[in-house]
Amino acid sequence: MRTKRIYREDRYAAVCEAEITEVRDKDGFDLIACDQSVFYPEGGGQPSDIGTVSLGEKVYEVSHASDESIDSDVWHLTDAPAGTFKAGDKVSLSIDYDFRFRNMQRHLGEHMLSGTMDTLFDGVNKGFHIGDDYVTIDIDLGGRMLTEDELDLAERTVNEAIWADLPVSIEWFDTYEDSLVRPVRKQVPHDGKVSIVSVGDLEDPYDCIACCGVHPERSSEVGLLSIYKCESNKGMNRIYFDCGACAMDKLTTDSHILRDIAAGYSCSNTDVPSRMQAEAESNAAIRARLADMTAYVKEAEKEVIINEVKSSGARVHSYSSDILSLDDMLKLGFDVIHEISGLLLIMISPEASSCVILSSREDAKCGALVKEHAQKFNGRGGGRDDNACAMFTSKEDLDGFASVLLSLQ
Repeated sequence: MRTKRIYREDRYAAVCEAEITEVRDKDGFDLIACDQSVFYPEGGGQPSDIGTVSLGEKVYEVSHASDESIDSDVWHLTDAPAGTFKAGDKVSLSIDYDFRFRNMQRHLGEHMLSGTMDTLFDGVNKGFHIGDDYVTIDIDLGGRMLTEDELDLAERTVNEAIWADLPVSIEWFDTYEDSLVRPVRKQVPHDGKVSIVSVGDLEDPYDCIACCGVHPERSSEVGLLSIYKCESNKGMNRIYFDCGACAMDKLTTDSHILRDIAAGYSCSNTDVPSRMQAEAESNAAIRARLADMTAYVKEAEKEVIINEVKSSGARVHSYSSDILSLDDMLKLGFDVIHEISGLLLIMISPEASSCVILSSREDAKCGALVKEHAQKFNGRGGGRDDNACAMFTSKEDLDGFASVLLSLQ
C-alpha cells in the first residue's frame, strides 16, 4: 500500500485519522508509514511539515516527513521510542498548520518572483532555498548583476500579481511530454508523473513550472513579497527575500529599528541617510586629525625615549602610555630600537594591562622572555625574537612582569 497524500486533494487539511502500515527503527525512534497522511514530505525546495501523531491519549512529536518518490509511502519520524507503534495501530496525524502555511506562502512567492525574473529580464532560476530567516533564489543573467531599479521593478511587479488574487492550479500529468501542453518556463525532462503549478490563466499564466510542493489556492494568500538584498554568488544574482507573515515580521522589526535610529539623530526617517552621511564625513575628518596628532606624539615621544636611554646608558628601558594604542606603541618601539642598538625596550599600556617588548640585543629573545615570565604573573602572549606581546589580568601583574624584565640589565 502507498500512502494517500491528502494535501494533494485538500491543501488546507491539517488533521486526519490513519492506520499505520509499517514501522521502522530510526536511531532508537519509531519511523512510521500510514495509509493516508496530511504531512507534506520534504521535497521541491519546500521543508517537510512538522506536527504530532496521537495514539490513544499519548501524543508524540513528528519532526520530519520524507518519501522515496512522489508515489511512495510518506514516512513520519517520531520521538516515540522504538517499539511504541505497530502496524495496524489507529492514529491521528496533525500538522503545525502555521508552519505549513508560511512555507506555502514562501514557496508560491518564490515561483512568482522567479517567473517575474524570467519575464522581465530572461533570468533563469538556478537555485532555491527556504531558510529559517529568509528565502533565497539564484538568478542567472549570464554574469550580469541586477540593478537596484530592476530589483524594485521586480518586487513591485510580483506584488501587483499577488494582490490580483490570481488562481493557483496544480495539475498532474502521466508523462513529461503530456505536461508540455502547459507553457512551463523551465523544461526539465524526467520519467514518471509530473505536477505543474500555474498561477493565473492556464492558457496564459503569470507563471507556470513543474513542482511537487504545496501552494495556496490564490496568489493573494501570499500576502506580500519583500526583497531584502541581492549579492553576487558564483556569477549569479543571489536574491534574499521573504513572503507573507515572515516578511511582515521582518519589515516591522526593520521599521522599529529605523524609528529608533531616527530618534537618536532627532530627525525624520527619511532624513536618516543624510544624517548618517554627514556623521560619516565628520568621523573621517576626526580620524584624519587623530592620525596626524598620533604621528606628532610618536615623533615627540621617540625623541624623549632616545634622550632618556642615552643619558642613562641603560640596556633595558620601559615606556608607559595610556594615550597611544598598542599598535602605535609597537611602531614607536621599532623606530627607537632602529636608532639604538643593544636595547631591550618595554612599551607598557596600563589601561589595557598589556605590553609589547622589542629588542635589538642579541642576548634577549622577546618571545622567549614572554613564555618564561608571563605565566608567573597570570599573563599570556608570545612573539618573535625581535618583538613580542604580553597581556595580563591586572595592572599589578603587568607591573610585576615589567619589573622582572627591568632587572635584565
